Amino acid sequence: MFDEQLSISRIEVKFDAGRSGQHKTLYANGRMQVRVLVLLHGVDNSGDDASLYGHPALQSLRLIAYNGARPLEGDWSVSTQENRYAHEMSGGAPRMTEVPRVKNNRISDDSDPVQVFEFWVSASRPGIMEVAAEIIMNNVTLRTNGIGFDSSVTLEAVPPKVYPLSSFSLRKYDDAQQRAGYDWIQLYHIGLQAEGRQVHLLDWYSSEVKLDPYDSEEAVQVYVSGNISGTQDGRRNFYGYMAPIYGEKATFRGPLGYVTVPINKVPGQLTLVQYVSADLQVARESESAFEFAVIDEFGTEHRLSLDGNKEQRTFILDESRRSMKQLA
Repeated sequence: MFDEQLSISRIEVKFDAGRSGQHKTLYANGRMQVRVLVLLHGVDNSGDDASLYGHPALQSLRLIAYNGARPLEGDWSVSTQENRYAHEMSGGAPRMTEVPRVKNNRISDDSDPVQVFEFWVSASRPGIMEVAAEIIMNNVTLRTNGIGFDSSVTLEAVPPKVYPLSSFSLRKYDDAQQRAGYDWIQLYHIGLQAEGRQVHLLDWYSSEVKLDPYDSEEAVQVYVSGNISGTQDGRRNFYGYMAPIYGEKATFRGPLGYVTVPINKVPGQLTLVQYVSADLQVARESESAFEFAVIDEFGTEHRLSLDGNKEQRTFILDESRRSMKQLA
């Protein structure tokens, strides 16, 4: 049982425990997160430093708007779980594995008299939000919006960047690999180059297909050419498969059975696998281009489409203006 005389002497809201900056910018795309820390300084009834670790009051800790003391909601959201997207406007390195799940958002040691809690804030629309904290301690509501304590950070959400189709690329990667006598496999990479640098692509989704969990090695079929007449080498159709975003290999069911291929050779680019076959088609021919959205390192999505050039037996990347919803 906790001593009821344990109290909080100071509450700080910061971006970094060791820095004093109070303003950050993020893209208003609903995915980019900014880390906000809340530091709780505990004391006992003698005024000495004391850890609040395990105190039931900690369950009530939350972020609020500095003006109005309302919880962050609507266009602003808070999570205790970090996601894979960049947290700074300068960008970040692409993640090769999933972000570990956290059991709680406390990042300080049990015995530390300053208990530190980590929150992740995102915005879905442009705007400015001054963020404070609130906790109920010994039946008293403590806030950092100038009543009792005064500590906050300011987040400015700006419109996400939009890139023209010319910034996106679909290029062959490495030489084609021969399979099963007459069949062959060609890897392609989908990339984004803008403002003199590679903007990493970290994910994709489509309203047309349901994706497997992130730990799956299954590639998703997204294109079927149908039988092509008059080919000189006898290879009469080809298929397209989007590879998983994590891992080093992918598996898909081709015309002659299951095939495993290496993927994700270039960090920050998505892998498209082409299977060219001499056998008759074994799947329904695509009636239109495959429309999908790619998500860049900042969490901004860009709508694209993928079609086939049957004469050249290759793929065509284009824009899509279709609204999309990720299938659950």
